[in-house]
Amino acid sequence: MAENEYGGKFEELRNKAEEVLRDKKESGKELGLEIDELIHELEVRQIELEMQNEDLIRIQIELEDSRRDYLELYDFAPVGYFTLDENGIIKIANLTGSDILGKPRKFILNSAFILYVAPDYRKTLHSHFHQVMKTQLKKKCDIELISPDRTPLFVTLDTMAVLDEDGTFKEFRVVITDNSERKKAEEKIEEFNNQLQSTINAIPDLMFEVDIEGRFYDYNAPSAGDLYVQPESFLGKTVFEVLPPEAAAKIMEALKEASEKGKHRGMIYQLTLPYGEKYFELSIAKKPVPKSKSHFIGLARDITKRKIAEKQINEVLKEKEMLIKEIYHRVKNNLIVMSSLLNLQADYVEDKASYEMFMESKNRARSMALIHERLYQSTDLREIDFGEYIRSLSMDLYQAYVSNPELINLDMDLEPVNVDINTAIPCGLIINELVTNALKHAFPQNRNGTVNIKFHSKDENLILEVIDDGMGFSPDIDFKNTDSLGLKLINVLTGQIDGEIDLKVDDGTEFRISFPKVKFNG
Repeated sequence: MAENEYGGKFEELRNKAEEVLRDKKESGKELGLEIDELIHELEVRQIELEMQNEDLIRIQIELEDSRRDYLELYDFAPVGYFTLDENGIIKIANLTGSDILGKPRKFILNSAFILYVAPDYRKTLHSHFHQVMKTQLKKKCDIELISPDRTPLFVTLDTMAVLDEDGTFKEFRVVITDNSERKKAEEKIEEFNNQLQSTINAIPDLMFEVDIEGRFYDYNAPSAGDLYVQPESFLGKTVFEVLPPEAAAKIMEALKEASEKGKHRGMIYQLTLPYGEKYFELSIAKKPVPKSKSHFIGLARDITKRKIAEKQINEVLKEKEMLIKEIYHRVKNNLIVMSSLLNLQADYVEDKASYEMFMESKNRARSMALIHERLYQSTDLREIDFGEYIRSLSMDLYQAYVSNPELINLDMDLEPVNVDINTAIPCGLIINELVTNALKHAFPQNRNGTVNIKFHSKDENLILEVIDDGMGFSPDIDFKNTDSLGLKLINVLTGQIDGEIDLKVDDGTEFRISFPKVKFNG
């Protein structure tokens, strides 16, 4: 249209130019110059018009592209856009809006928006539109729509009123946001909170929230009757205002540790109440509060019954320990009496072999008595330091059988290993037999020599070695089948402790007994 207009003006100028040319035929050279100037001006004007026409075409293309982009943004926006008349009839809707309502756009246009609203929310929608029209302000409300699959579809409406030039109401502009996922998340959170609250209510302990200064903010106390003060009276107060100084100091100590380490567990404090002493076990965990000083969650458990039971158990254990010690003491005394009786009886025996039998029996009783004496003196009534026991028993035997210490040396390498009583008694008798045998028979006729006693642990076993450099056993002897009472005892007792015996008779005698450690299960 603009091109035709510019073309008409050009024709008009041309006609005028021809008219001037006819009227001034006699003007000669000057008229020719005017015509050339006019033609030049017309040519320049023509070029300008063509350039303007190109700009107009480009602008028109850009406007069309912008319109298309706007329509795409409008249609495919993540929210629904609706234009409704004053009666709530849908006049315009984008594709997202039609998807939310669950029907093609051509079917929802000119239909009432309220038809897509769940019946329980239609009154809410009517009140919402009325308020927007009345106040002419943008309003928001949450409603439920009827989804195509009949599942709840929760949305938020942002509605504003559009007015005419004279200020009268024209139409509603509505933006719909699908909040179904948010609603489901909120319901899950609410369900979780309800379950959490039910769990908290089921806990019989006092739960409370405090800040770093020990000021109470919240609590849950199912058994408030057992508290020092009623919980509703200490909200907003510090621990020093509601608890005795000692208990308050304990809580502040726990708060300090929880602030530094994130948590504190297991502090026990005591309260004196009108009806007796109460014991509480305190646990505290840090609860960071954004843009605020840290708060802490505390759990105070009434452990009074447990403390009373522990006290009773400790008293019973002390009584049991005293009884066991008394038993050990009496057994030790009886064995000492037996040893003394055997010693006295030996004085009436003239036969040397019989005398030695009495003395060996006396020493066996003495070795068992020494174990019970160690147990009686020990703080642990189940085990003894067996290395120290071997040292005491060996020295007793050395003093009994060695009349000249310059001839026979006793060398001991003993590891301090605890051994339970069931292993200690047979092992003590084994040591008694081995050491006695070495001191009595290895060095006849004033022969010089050394008896070595070693005891140590290796992996899961204990190793006992008795070594002498005396005259030694005969190479032909079968120590597992012999008439010697001492060797028979050694074999039997080694079997009782699940041990193994090795004997070497090169350059003296070496007994090596290995047996497993026994772990006491209390």
